Order: sequence, then structure tokens, then C-alpha cells
Amino acid sequence: MEKLFIAFLGMAWFAANAASAQPQAPRPPGPVLMVHFDYYPKDRPDITALEHRLQNAIQRAGVGALGESELHIDGNDGYLYMYGPDADRLYAVTKPLLQSSRLMSDAEVTKHYGSRTETFALHRRHAQ
Repeated sequence: MEKLFIAFLGMAWFAANAASAQPQAPRPPGPVLMVHFDYYPKDRPDITALEHRLQNAIQRAGVGALGESELHIDGNDGYLYMYGPDADRLYAVTKPLLQSSRLMSDAEVTKHYGSRTETFALHRRHAQ
């Protein structure tokens, strides 16, 4: 009887370990482009409109996707996250929209290239 119980425990242990060894679904890659900007709570409708323009441009160009934006509750720090295979192509598509937005005056852009990053200030392009 004891041998049967030990055999049962061994099979149960093997089954549990085999189930946990199943390949896990790959985690989504991190953002390749992040834009940090300052805003006021009254700016939320303008942020939403910019998000829609960015999403449409990114999809039309086929360069990635706009992730969820992060807007801090205190109403001063905002982050736009964008995903795609190529940070430079994604930035080339989104740069004109970002530069044309008053909300993005002196925003900080970070491009991710694997473990390397490049961060710089985005200066607003003024209408002439």
C-alpha cells in the first residue's frame, strides 16, 4: 500500500511539473517610443484628440500601435507609449503630430533600442 501511495505522489509531482513546463505566452514587448509631457486636467480633451490622431497615423503607416497613455491623477505628468518594431520609423510618423501639439511643447521623447535608449527634448513646431 505504501509503494502505491509513493507511486501516486510521484505521478502527481511529475504531472504538476510537466504542466508548469508548458511554454508561456510571450510577453508583449515594451514601448519603443515614450513621450513624457506636462499637462493640466483641463487638457484631457486635447490629449484624447491627439491620441486619436496618433493612433490613426500609426495604423495608416503600419509602423506599430499606440499603447495606453498614463495621466497622473495630480494632473501634471503624462506619458504616451507607442509600440512597434522600429523606434525611428515610429518617431518619423508621429513627430509632425507631436510637434504641432501645444501640449507637447518641450516634451521629453525616449526611443528604446533594446537595452539602449535615446532621450531628447521635443521642441514644438510653431505655425508660420
